[in-house]
Amino acid sequence: MAKQWHQLEHLDHKQLKKLQSEREKAAKLAQQAEARKKQMMIGGAVLIVVAVVCALGLIMRNKAIERAYNEEREKLLFSKVTDYSGDVQVRKTGMWSPLNENLNFKEEHSFRANEESNVTVQLQLENQVKLYADTEATVRPPVLEKKENKIVKQIVELQKGQVTCAVSLDGRNIMSVQIANIVIVGQSGLFKVIYDEDGDKGEVVVKNGLVEVSRNDDKSSKPIKLSGFYKVSFEGGELSSPTQASVIQYDWR
Repeated sequence: MAKQWHQLEHLDHKQLKKLQSEREKAAKLAQQAEARKKQMMIGGAVLIVVAVVCALGLIMRNKAIERAYNEEREKLLFSKVTDYSGDVQVRKTGMWSPLNENLNFKEEHSFRANEESNVTVQLQLENQVKLYADTEATVRPPVLEKKENKIVKQIVELQKGQVTCAVSLDGRNIMSVQIANIVIVGQSGLFKVIYDEDGDKGEVVVKNGLVEVSRNDDKSSKPIKLSGFYKVSFEGGELSSPTQASVIQYDWR
C-alpha cells in the first residue's frame, strides 16, 4: 500500500512539473506574442509617421514647384520702357499722363509720342518696338501657353504714326503689329511700320530679316512674305504687291 502511495505521489509530482512547465511555456509564448504585437504596433506607427512625413514632403515639394512655376510665369508678362525722350504720354486706363520714368508693366498700356519725341519698349525675349514722333500705339500683355511657361504671341496695336520693330533670336515669330485688319508678324530682323490714320493707308518696310503681312478678315488671302530691302503698301484694308525699298530713306535709329 505504501508503495502505491509512493507511486501516486511520484506521478502527481511529475504531472505537477509537467503542468508547471506547460504553464511557463504558455506564459513565455504569451510574452513573446505580446512583444511581437508591440513591435508590430511600433513598426506600424513608424510606417505611418514615415508615410505622413513623405506625404508632407511631397505636398511641400509640389507647392514649391507650383510657386516657382507661377513666379516664372509672372515674369514673362512684363514689358519695360528702356528709353524715351521729349513729350511722351502713357495710360493704362482713363486719362493720359506724362511718362517721367522708365516703366515696368504687365497690363495693357498705350503710349503716345508727341512732336520731336520717341519711346522704346522692350517686350519679352528682348524684342523691341520704338515709337517715333506723332505716334500712338498700344502694347498688350503677351499670350502664354496654357500649360507651359512659353510666350505664344506679342501684340502691338498701331493707331497712328510709325514704329520700328527689332526681333531677337529668341523672339522670332512672336511679335506682331496690328493695324485694323492688317497683321504684320516679325519672323526675324528689323522692320518698320508706318500708318497714316487720316488716309487709312501705310506701308511695311523690311531692312533685314523676314516679315509676314496678312489680312485677318480674309482667310482666303495668302500672307505676303517680305525679306530685306522690300516693302508692301496698304490702303483701306487692301494690300498691294511687294516692291523693292530704298531702306536708306527711312530712319532706323
